[in-house]
Amino acid sequence: MESNRPMTSYAGSGLFVIAMAAACDWTPTPQYCEGDWAAVPPEAAPPRASARTVAQVLPAESAAVDILFVIDDSMSMADEQAQLGIWSSNLFEVLSGSGDLPDLHIAVTSSSVDIPSLEQCRSGMGGSFQVGGAVLQNGRFIRDVAGLTGRERNYSGTLTETFAKMARVGDSGCGMEQPFKAARLALSNESEGFLRDDALLLVVFVTDEDDCSARDSTLFSDPYADACSELGTITSYRCFEHGVTCYDGKGSRELGERNDCRPAASSPYMESVAGFAEMLKGLKPDPAQVVVAAIHGKPNQVIAIPDERITTHATPRLANVCGIGGKEGSGATPAIRMNALLAEFGGRASQSSICDSELSWAMRDIGRVTRDAASRSHCLAGPLIDADVAAAGIQPGCRVEATSDVGTDLERRVEVPPCDRAGGTRCFTIDRDPACADTETQLAFRVIDASANETLTIACDVENAEVIAE
Repeated sequence: MESNRPMTSYAGSGLFVIAMAAACDWTPTPQYCEGDWAAVPPEAAPPRASARTVAQVLPAESAAVDILFVIDDSMSMADEQAQLGIWSSNLFEVLSGSGDLPDLHIAVTSSSVDIPSLEQCRSGMGGSFQVGGAVLQNGRFIRDVAGLTGRERNYSGTLTETFAKMARVGDSGCGMEQPFKAARLALSNESEGFLRDDALLLVVFVTDEDDCSARDSTLFSDPYADACSELGTITSYRCFEHGVTCYDGKGSRELGERNDCRPAASSPYMESVAGFAEMLKGLKPDPAQVVVAAIHGKPNQVIAIPDERITTHATPRLANVCGIGGKEGSGATPAIRMNALLAEFGGRASQSSICDSELSWAMRDIGRVTRDAASRSHCLAGPLIDADVAAAGIQPGCRVEATSDVGTDLERRVEVPPCDRAGGTRCFTIDRDPACADTETQLAFRVIDASANETLTIACDVENAEVIAE
């Protein structure tokens, strides 16, 4: 999150204030400058999808996990980084279950991608692996795998202690967080030896602001722009205005509560959320090998309030969603783009609030979702819609697809019918399962006569299918 320090673009000067006042011809009303860039969206909101993938089952169990943590290193994140290190023990405990840890590769990067036009964002380390105060041999990521004579590790001390040192990426980074871009750069530029074809890939985002991954440097240009320019004042509200569309009949700079906000489908300034999700899925031979988690400000309430740092004209910022009030830089802001990324992964996603006083539950849930993916869990996750409220229990509306020989020239997808409508022996059932006691539904699906080389995907009707949190 942006700090309370004056940004470089504000520094100075009476000339800057005079120039802004002249450009805006500022008066107390209207609340924001009228113009094409602040107009109400001309189109109606696209319909939300009625179904979401709630579970996927790989052909075989996974004994290895590649984990990338993308950690916000802006000024307000020191406490959260410490919490992350402390409670990583919960993640490793859940991953190990009652036995040994899976073969682990663990890397860390930060959200500060270099922005040459902003002084406080130059020389950002986001997109490269960072080790903090940890001492590693042979590489810049943790390697903890099973060997012929026990675990082979490239670190000394405990795994929790070593990761805790790596998670301390600092708190002097850029306030324009670009975690999606940082992850993409790290996994493409720094991944030699890190990504393994047979391993799950878990990407964990930890941030108190939404993603601001820009297509190029244009979004961060014109640092002396005012509230009457297309880009707007250079604060993180640019990321919201140009990366999110709210279908609520309000202009993009209007103050007040905002509703039905979604990632902008075709922003000229911001990277596509759906495109980033596809990139992640393409990193593994089977897209079902990818798990995504985020500890962030949930978009439960999106409210634009006046930015108290700017007194010459009315310009908005997003209010804190942690419920404690406070000035800019406190709490967290609603992460609409991050929320939408998680929805792209459905049952392969874990979401937790960074507003929590400790991150113990968050790390445990990340472990649970990853462990379920590795162990081929058939449990159904998410708020499933009950298609028959008169019947006992939840009667979900679901569709199952079996994909054989994934990632090869022989790849083939077929739909598997429910057993009550199947004409043959190959079909699927949904029943209560004690192994799913920690899920919302306590339900699991089974495919009768499944083949050994198939990935099974079940999509069900879910409330607010494109939204993880409301």
